[in-house]
Amino acid sequence: MKLRKRPRLSVNNERCELFGTCQWEAPGLFELERNGRLRYRSRLTEEDWEPAVAAARSCPMQAIQIKGISDE
Repeated sequence: MKLRKRPRLSVNNERCELFGTCQWEAPGLFELERNGRLRYRSRLTEEDWEPAVAAARSCPMQAIQIKGISDE
């Protein structure tokens, strides 16, 4: 996979059920807070994209989207 300009991560809060698989796959990007909220970093670096893709693939609710990454 190749990075395009400034890949970004987003989470659909209506779909997210706070299972925590994203935090397990990418703890540097996702954090479940004690108050039941999900915090995440939306801008990705080259080092972040692989764990971000793993988190998106493992999300049982398919709530995570990554834009700016292609398979080319």
